[in-house]
Amino acid sequence: MITTRTNIGIKRMGEIDHKAFQDTCKKRFHIEDANLQATKLCSLWQEHLKNPKWHPFKVVEVNGNPQEILDEDDEKLQNLKQEWGVQIYVVVVTALKEMNEYNPSGQYIIPELWNFKEDRTATIKEVISYIVKNTKALKRSKS
Repeated sequence: MITTRTNIGIKRMGEIDHKAFQDTCKKRFHIEDANLQATKLCSLWQEHLKNPKWHPFKVVEVNGNPQEILDEDDEKLQNLKQEWGVQIYVVVVTALKEMNEYNPSGQYIIPELWNFKEDRTATIKEVISYIVKNTKALKRSKS
């Protein structure tokens, strides 16, 4: 029922979007090498995200409440941005924030029901509605 063009699906929180790495590597390497380089680089950064020794966040007080925010001055992130550009930096930071929000102690990817159309967590009501709607459509197409 869930396809690549679905509005409701499962998003793997903390997983880096490989497309940014492909786009950047296509600009820097020959087409034959670009996909391999993109895969290597993406895998390397996914491993960095899983490393519990690297935690580029800092705690600051906002209105008297401590909040954990990304440390923009982290050396590893700054080097990534400088060497590979903003596009890759943004997808790594996004995955890092997701991982920190959804599973800060485990440092691994968490599946989450997701509303891709609105780029947010899907409600149970939305998921059930989506399933019922698509079940009816499948029954009609088989008849």
